[in-house]
Amino acid sequence: MRRKLIFLLLVSTLLSFGQTTKKLQLKTSIYSGVYSFGDIRKVYGGKVIVYAETDSTILFYIDIYTGNIGQRYCRLKIQNGKGIYYSKEDSDEKGCKWLITIIDRTLTIKTLDNCYECEFGGNVIADNKYILKRDTKPEYFIDGHGHKIFFNKTRPENYLR
Repeated sequence: MRRKLIFLLLVSTLLSFGQTTKKLQLKTSIYSGVYSFGDIRKVYGGKVIVYAETDSTILFYIDIYTGNIGQRYCRLKIQNGKGIYYSKEDSDEKGCKWLITIIDRTLTIKTLDNCYECEFGGNVIADNKYILKRDTKPEYFIDGHGHKIFFNKTRPENYLR
């Protein structure tokens, strides 16, 4: 009887572990990591930090420096490595619209429909190819004010409130 109880506890523990591991592995995890171009600490560069949120969405923080600064924290629905990000403030004429593609360790941003109103500094645009530099799932990003923002605690819609 005691052996059966120990066996059942062992099997139960192993099954629970298997379910937990499976639950944590999201389909979008393949996109997680830090992508960059140039050297953001110098004169020209940028980075995108990608966090797998659900099986169909990622959270990302973009930080660009080209003499002026551009920063944004967003959510993107992504399928087969592609997604369209769109945001428009009341004061914008067209808003901000990007095609984001993540394929073969490269994240590419291309502005669509001439929608460049992304609340960046003058002459800062996101369009570029960002190469994967770190492929581990990031837990946080450090924003332009030096604050550590945890992806699992602060959603884009609650950021800056």
